[in-house]
Amino acid sequence: MMRGLHAVACCVACAALGCGGGQTRIGDLFNTQWQDDGGRSITAVQGKLSGQAIPRGANVAVGVVDRGLVGVALDTGKAWTFSKSVDARPWIAGDVVVVTAGGKLFALEASSGRQLWSLPVAGKVRGAGDDGRTTLVSLEPSAGVPGKLIAVERDGRVTREIEVTVPVGSPTLVANHAFIPWQNQYVSVVDLGSGDEVARVVLRHQTTQAFLAGGALFFGEAGITRFDERIGAASRDGASKAVLPDRELPGKPRWLRAGGIAGKVTSDAFDRNRIYAMPAARGEGLGFDAGRYYATYFRIVVGLQEETGELAWARRLDTDALGGAAYEGGLALCERTGRVGFYEAGTGAAAGEVSLGTAVRACVVQADRLTKTAEPRPEPVVEQLAKVIDVSETDMVMMHAFLLRELIAQASPRATERLIELAFDARTPPDLMAEVRKGLASRRNGAEHMLEALGRRYDFLAGVLMTPPVGPLADALAAMKETRAAPLLAEHLNDPANSTEDVKRAALALETLATQAEREPLELFFSLYRATAHNEDLVQALVAVARAIIRVGGSEGRELVRAAAYDLMTVPSLQQPLRDLVSGAEKPRTTGG
Repeated sequence: MMRGLHAVACCVACAALGCGGGQTRIGDLFNTQWQDDGGRSITAVQGKLSGQAIPRGANVAVGVVDRGLVGVALDTGKAWTFSKSVDARPWIAGDVVVVTAGGKLFALEASSGRQLWSLPVAGKVRGAGDDGRTTLVSLEPSAGVPGKLIAVERDGRVTREIEVTVPVGSPTLVANHAFIPWQNQYVSVVDLGSGDEVARVVLRHQTTQAFLAGGALFFGEAGITRFDERIGAASRDGASKAVLPDRELPGKPRWLRAGGIAGKVTSDAFDRNRIYAMPAARGEGLGFDAGRYYATYFRIVVGLQEETGELAWARRLDTDALGGAAYEGGLALCERTGRVGFYEAGTGAAAGEVSLGTAVRACVVQADRLTKTAEPRPEPVVEQLAKVIDVSETDMVMMHAFLLRELIAQASPRATERLIELAFDARTPPDLMAEVRKGLASRRNGAEHMLEALGRRYDFLAGVLMTPPVGPLADALAAMKETRAAPLLAEHLNDPANSTEDVKRAALALETLATQAEREPLELFFSLYRATAHNEDLVQALVAVARAIIRVGGSEGRELVRAAAYDLMTVPSLQQPLRDLVSGAEKPRTTGG
């Protein structure tokens, strides 16, 4: 008998493809001295199993509550309960839910919660797989008892036990063949009929999970590899692989949790901030269903384009998302309140919902054969972003900063309008306000919204508690050559509520935008501040205004500036720049903001 392998006393009849006929035993299970066989053994198993249809699992959400579990069928909305206090997060495998509670391992029918069998065990469940006849459960080590893999028939008969003495991930089962990831890079295939390890493959990416999705078998954690006719080339990096774009997302979410660790009964940061995707064929290669993957950050979910990571849509949830699953054409998300919502892949349109009937501590979802239809969502992305960004949520600043950058990238006047709204919102955090101002300065549309904003003034009694973002608006309007901004910017020169930086940027814009109509406020600013300019921003503003005065005032304007340049009351730091200006000795000035 192989070292580390323990068969229970009873022998079992060979399941289809399970007797190991014609298969080669490759050595001791989990033996690290194994030499890569160039893919021969795994190719042989793949060829043998290639004609086997992999059944798709039930569509179900299961939540953890104080008294046990609550479940709901995603197709029908029929709910069920399991009234035993569980010690680990449940695992959905095919049509079965497995969970440990009170020193026992329970298997429940996923659609109804009906108990199928129970067994006394020592450890907590940390992974499971099911092939429609047999359930394979991985148990953590406990109190000196090694970890264990247990194969159980539907009637509760244990047909195979495997003691585990190495770090293993989460296994799965296909046609009575157990696929067991271990040591982060290997996947061993054990024929449960004979107990032999009949194949092994080494993957060139972090691999702690073997899982079924869409009728196919995959291995991975950091990226995934499909079990198909190319699997023999995995060690040479030639298998069918898929990875998500290297896109920076709030909280740095991950797709697959590290396998081989029992899940906590209370949700954690990974659950609230994670990625969902469903693998799908892409010609001869591998990609993701509908060209989408999804990311959650507490109560916001976004849809992203598969190849570029570009934002496709954004939605706000009622409460934090604790779990979910991508399905063909969409995404199912389980919220803290027990609500399970469905969202169409392309636009994020709502496609219905079901309920677990109560708030949950943690939630797992499987939607392997789910289909949902959604009403069209004509709302453009820019409008979605405008609605989702809410600066009053102090715990969501990281996500709002991400969404804000996406809003800035939208070439729509509505984006300009929303940025202005955020600039006037006293609740906008300083870090976000800096992004808002930077974004406004880069806008090249929405002039009407900008002009309306410049027309506002700080007025405590009227409820206007923020000054307009004069500087960024000045930059944008100057770049757009919007001369209608000139009188408004000229007024802001002499408004003490504005910062000196904003005054400087307004003055620089007026160099090109000012007309004869703005001569009076320009000269007023010049006369008021040339003798009192106390910082570099005001000095630069005065030089810019002097240029504008010369341009619109002709000889009279030049004489005004000349007199100031040689007036000892003019601050010393301003005198020489003005003298250079009127003498024509001023160095050429670089333009831009």
